[in-house]
Amino acid sequence: MIAAALDLGSNTLRLLVAQVDGGEYLDLERGLASPRLGRGLRPGQPLDPTARQAARIQAHEFVARARALGAQRIALAATQACRVASDGDQFVAQLGRELGLQAATVLDGQAEAELSRTGILSRLRGPALGAVLADVGGGSTEAAALDGDWALSLPMGAVSLTEAHLAGDPPSTAEMASLAHAVELGLEPLANVPARRLVATAGTAATVGALLLGMTHYQAGLVNNLEVSREQLEQQLARLATLPLAERKLLPGLEPERADIILAGMAILRGLLLVLQLENMTVMDAGLLEGILLRLAAA
Repeated sequence: MIAAALDLGSNTLRLLVAQVDGGEYLDLERGLASPRLGRGLRPGQPLDPTARQAARIQAHEFVARARALGAQRIALAATQACRVASDGDQFVAQLGRELGLQAATVLDGQAEAELSRTGILSRLRGPALGAVLADVGGGSTEAAALDGDWALSLPMGAVSLTEAHLAGDPPSTAEMASLAHAVELGLEPLANVPARRLVATAGTAATVGALLLGMTHYQAGLVNNLEVSREQLEQQLARLATLPLAERKLLPGLEPERADIILAGMAILRGLLLVLQLENMTVMDAGLLEGILLRLAAA
């Protein structure tokens, strides 16, 4: 069966169309857009009208592409921005009706972590026992035991931390210190979590892998299971923090639309390694989008 999944986050809208056979899948097409749905959003406020319209237009385009490839089932799942916005549920339900989707839902933090776990395990090499899953999003960070014992949704992400702490171009030393302190405070719930391994998924983690590999053309297969040391991550973060936004946008492996929020995302990954007392992380492209495909779109 051909199925399609859409992941609507605080920063991006992603598409995966695949041939699915049980728990196995073969990619047919992927798509990425950055409507920045979490732009300026505070809990209980409505979504930004411009971002909402951009997400709607791109969702229509992605669904048309999926159907042109023969997708028989299409599911959309939304995360933090739609979780906290006053009109998030209504927006997703409306999209589901407009597009005739088989599923259109706003995930709570637990469900998001479980779907990310499913997606990661579909491609992960090596042990899951004792591993911590981390999904750094635009508005929240999901952390969970990869073997399924616990899951947490932490209300900080690459977009929200950028808006709160990084105004300079490039940011000042004081701003980067403020960011690091905010990350440390936000990750306190993980302070006593025993961890043998950190497995990081989603856009920030994949971008770190692409940057280290100097990719001019993104290849998910090369990013999956890439080992990145804390030293490598800190070196990349320090280098990027000295560059103006215009220069960051030109770096191989860094999508221009993500260049303004990558510093905050990388700071969260660094904070996760520090709080879990680990020296390395495994980077994964596979995660929530693949979980949506396997659990919702192909159900």
